[in-house]
Amino acid sequence: MSDESPPARPRGLAVYNFSSSWFLIPQGTSIVAVILHQLNYQFGALPILAKIVWIYAIVLLGLALGIYITRVCLFPRHVLCEIRRNVVEASCLSSVPIAFTSIIQMITLQYTGGAELATYVLWWISTFFSILGVIAVPYTQLKMQPSGIEHIPPSFLLPVISILTSAAGGGIICDNSSLSARLQVPAIIVSYMELGTGIALAICIDACIIYHHFDQIYPQYDKAYQDMVLCGPFGQASTALQVLGMAVQHSFGQYNRGTLLTETAASPIAAVSEFAGLLAWGFGTFWWLFAILSIGYTLYVQSGGWRNVSFSLTAWSLIFPWGVYTNGAVQLGKLMDSPAFDVWSTALLLMLVVMWIVVNVLTLKGIATGKILGLENGWRVPKSEQQTV
Repeated sequence: MSDESPPARPRGLAVYNFSSSWFLIPQGTSIVAVILHQLNYQFGALPILAKIVWIYAIVLLGLALGIYITRVCLFPRHVLCEIRRNVVEASCLSSVPIAFTSIIQMITLQYTGGAELATYVLWWISTFFSILGVIAVPYTQLKMQPSGIEHIPPSFLLPVISILTSAAGGGIICDNSSLSARLQVPAIIVSYMELGTGIALAICIDACIIYHHFDQIYPQYDKAYQDMVLCGPFGQASTALQVLGMAVQHSFGQYNRGTLLTETAASPIAAVSEFAGLLAWGFGTFWWLFAILSIGYTLYVQSGGWRNVSFSLTAWSLIFPWGVYTNGAVQLGKLMDSPAFDVWSTALLLMLVVMWIVVNVLTLKGIATGKILGLENGWRVPKSEQQTV
């Protein structure tokens, strides 16, 4: 299948170069809104700030979807070739259901009544696309893209994070709504099944990525930020296990069928789930520290050191994994009534907000200059075309 040639005019070229990596922006922004709303240490303006960031995430997701759909309509063969040949392009499409699920979580946390049922329906739609992604992206990688561990970047974990985000979303919706047990229990069961899929896949993919780290001779500077993605699956799994454990306690007793979905079984299932959430967060802590050291070392040893650090959309890989790791700490603080986790999650959030602001500013600067969209001459129309107009 042939690829379309890139257009000459800046606007067309910008759309042509608009990759799925742009969906990392609403993905990261949405988790910041969730944490701001969930943080233990609340003050008067924080819920308002959380709502502003949430609305900003909705706008960003809408804009990114609109431009990407335009790209698909204008350059269908180019987009299809990119998805088939580039695992990052395929993987980052999973950022759409990730961002969407985080956005609908905020609806559950803020509104009641009819919004609860609407959120429940939207969650099932998001879950469908998350399951589709976790099947389609690995299949595409195995069957259509180059073989070898070196072709499995950390971004390959995004479909796994998507299905774990869906599980966390199911737990939050069930734990924070007044929906009947007949509606909640199917969502809880599916969420646990997603956890079984996501955690197992995350362990397998992490093993391949860490092996590649040992196998490579020189660090890859252009992929340095992606190492933070490694802590994403376990931070999100921790949140999912905790909130699902809390949801089980009040749902299974009301449902009361069989031997598993009963009030008697609810307490031990909830306790095991919540304890497993602590274990998952511990594993996420290892990957969080590993990523910080790996990113710092890679950027330091590059030619020119820290002064030569350049910005690209991969920097957004820092935000969402850091966010879900922070959210796991927030939930542990609530679960154990622990001041230590409350303080640590607040410190993590402060660092996250600073990083989020910085990458937002750098992204806007990159858009203004056109460099982040692959426009070598900026937004100016080439002189050859100006003369013909």
